[in-house]
Amino acid sequence: MKNILAFLVLGIALAGVSFAQAPARGQGVKTAVVEFTPGPGASAMNDQAKRGLQTMLSARLNHTRKFNVYDTRHTRNASDGSLEAINGSSTAAAVKLGKQLGVAYVVTGRVTEYNTGGSATVTYRLIEVATGKVRHSGEISQTATMKMNGNGSAAEMQAKVIRPLIDKMTEALAEKL
Repeated sequence: MKNILAFLVLGIALAGVSFAQAPARGQGVKTAVVEFTPGPGASAMNDQAKRGLQTMLSARLNHTRKFNVYDTRHTRNASDGSLEAINGSSTAAAVKLGKQLGVAYVVTGRVTEYNTGGSATVTYRLIEVATGKVRHSGEISQTATMKMNGNGSAAEMQAKVIRPLIDKMTEALAEKL
């Protein structure tokens, strides 16, 4: 009876150790994704589309489990009013935001084209907060994956253009970690 009890206690202890060592869901490098700034070629992009891009990119990066993405609402509140500087050519504002949020990386970017006829282009950067250096940067263009219905609504652009663009961007960023 003592042997069975000892075996049971040992089994429970080993199971607890193995569960404690298993990677937790959402574990990955802490990252903040800021709202991308629309450039002159993206004047048709409204607030809903900008927030949708930020939210979808955050969710897709989180899904890879390589990133643990900071809450987009808190990131939006912390970066409000300084998006031009954060998404600008210098990394100083992005590093400051990253330190404020306690993250290792900040993803910034610009929407250089947003054509409701069915195309979009973004430039993006993955900035390392500790060093202030750009770990990776790139530009991705996407045309509609299906025929546009003509109205080019934010929802249609999101489904047919932005989602595939974000999938490409997520793949590129995940490869760099």
